[in-house]
Amino acid sequence: MSEQKPLYLQPGSIGRLELPNRLVRGATSETMADDETGEVFDSFVDLYRSLAAGGAGLLLSGHMYVEVRGKASAMQTGIHHDGCVAGLRRATEAVHAEGGRIFAEIGHCGSQAMLPGARTVAPSTVANPMYAVEPEELSADAVEDLVAAFGAAARRAVEAGFDGIHIHGGNGYLISAFASPYSNTRSDDWGGDAHRRGRFFREVVKAVRAEAGEGFPVTARIGVEDSVPDGLRRGESLERSRELADLGVDGFETTFGIMRSYLQNIRRFVAVGGAQAVRNLVFQRLVQPPGEEAYYREFGRAVKQATGLPVLLVGGVRTTHTMTDLIRSGDADFMVLCRPFIREPDLPLKLAAGREGGVECVSCNMCLVHDGYDPLRCWRKSPVAVGSHLWRHYVRNRPGH
Repeated sequence: MSEQKPLYLQPGSIGRLELPNRLVRGATSETMADDETGEVFDSFVDLYRSLAAGGAGLLLSGHMYVEVRGKASAMQTGIHHDGCVAGLRRATEAVHAEGGRIFAEIGHCGSQAMLPGARTVAPSTVANPMYAVEPEELSADAVEDLVAAFGAAARRAVEAGFDGIHIHGGNGYLISAFASPYSNTRSDDWGGDAHRRGRFFREVVKAVRAEAGEGFPVTARIGVEDSVPDGLRRGESLERSRELADLGVDGFETTFGIMRSYLQNIRRFVAVGGAQAVRNLVFQRLVQPPGEEAYYREFGRAVKQATGLPVLLVGGVRTTHTMTDLIRSGDADFMVLCRPFIREPDLPLKLAAGREGGVECVSCNMCLVHDGYDPLRCWRKSPVAVGSHLWRHYVRNRPGH
């Protein structure tokens, strides 16, 4: 009798959707779309074809903006007008041809835009803690318009052939800004107490569910706590997760809400040993300890206990031992990896062939500093790639060059 597959290679389900394994490629900005229209390039289609061929049980697209002011960085993928649908449909068809499944992550950056001179919006005129930019406060009518924009984006995702929708409700973006007492100081129907702070998230879920239809998979990234003083605390977010589950959310990805720094969410050198650091020329790691694995585990466990729904655990999942332990413990159901899939798009096939241990990615974050400048790729694979990174990041991509 053949030996049973490791837990992370066993089937799982989200809502009515059956998935062949528990490995999820997490949402990662691609920088592969027209900067004016948000319509995707051929490179976007090729990227997702490659990821699907690599054997992941599920792919999450990078964050697609639902309206123009929700765009976070240059050349970001849009889903804010019907002209975006054709290119996205080519991508989903490429994924399906390889036997894969893909969800569209939809969201709005709120005050957290990396675009110079961007006109940002938020629930209140509270400066973003990462960028210190004071946004414009949304009127009640404008909030209603944004709810409708999420619904329209969901309709386009269905038309484009996505297998599900993933709502971005964390990491300082607009939904998490409404959810937090730090950034939402309103006293109308959209703020003032925990229930009203959660209204925007609830209304977005209702709009998405109405357009997607009953039974269509809808998941959400939720900020469980803020990392800033006087921000969102866990008790409030857990009650919110139960409300969202009652409205038809099929699973949750857990993360921070409002943050002081991206490095709190995208931590460096996770589970990187000394030999791996030397092999990859990551000498900074030799003078500091490796980053913690599965750093959102506590959040995932709490939401799982609160809702009973599948948890997609993101945040430093790097070894097969940790994957097995997370699933066996019941703390999480799916392993969400972002940066490792940039380095190894075929990681699931390698694990299915018997590989155990850690991933090749060293969490150096070179890939992420090119967001909005260069198409997504791993810049650490060779000395030549590192040299190209140094030229592009420190010379070519600098303002004024």
